[in-house]
Amino acid sequence: MVRCVQVTFIEPMPFNRPNKTTFPKELQGEWFYKGDNDELAEKITISSQFVDMGDENIVINEQNLLRKFNGFYILNSLVEDKGRYSLTLAKKNGAVLAVYKFDGSNEAKIKIWEEILGADSVDVINKGGGSLETEEIILKPENNSTFRKLLNEGGVTHLGDYVR
Repeated sequence: MVRCVQVTFIEPMPFNRPNKTTFPKELQGEWFYKGDNDELAEKITISSQFVDMGDENIVINEQNLLRKFNGFYILNSLVEDKGRYSLTLAKKNGAVLAVYKFDGSNEAKIKIWEEILGADSVDVINKGGGSLETEEIILKPENNSTFRKLLNEGGVTHLGDYVR
């Protein structure tokens, strides 16, 4: 069984960048996933202000902020009970939309985060009741330069590709 470890950031990433009020036209339309990752919907439809994933809609609003950085579209989703943000990243290359995330269950990725950010900026939160099982990892990049390193130096996990 794969354990799910949420990765969050204290504030929306990247720092001090404007929020997009709509998804760009280049992303709008129907996208189809042909892989075998259960985390991704078979089909998504991106309109100007929301993504329809079949069983869930994600609307750009105060809880879901869209920013662009380093070639990625970054959806910052507020985790309400924690007041922090989880990130979903997408990068378009021609007719392919690649989707990425920060994977807290991947030990190799955690080591990369610690190398880039320093161990003091990677907070591991364990489940309550004396459990040693990790529930959440909070990443605290110092600035956009260190956030860029997370993106460029193997800190994100490729979930799969969508095609038109």
